[in-house]
Amino acid sequence: MNVSLTPQLVKFIEKEVDSGLYQTASEVIRAALRRLKEDKEGLLRKLPTTLEELENDLAESITSLERGEGVDGEEAFRRFQKKIKARSRG
Repeated sequence: MNVSLTPQLVKFIEKEVDSGLYQTASEVIRAALRRLKEDKEGLLRKLPTTLEELENDLAESITSLERGEGVDGEEAFRRFQKKIKARSRG
């Protein structure tokens, strides 16, 4: 199988190999694909599949917020902005 990568991805893979954590570029790619697969499978398990499940999830979230278990909106946006800036530098 041949795969075309952007120069940025090639640099990232080379950096990972140079770190010593991986022996080859293939190991980096396999690790990345395993993570992608795990993330997708985890996300699919979490998504509601019926209107009833969605309504139950929303009700649980509202109850959680009423108990004070929510996250401050301004703090959440600050975290998101920090992550976005970090990714744009990398």
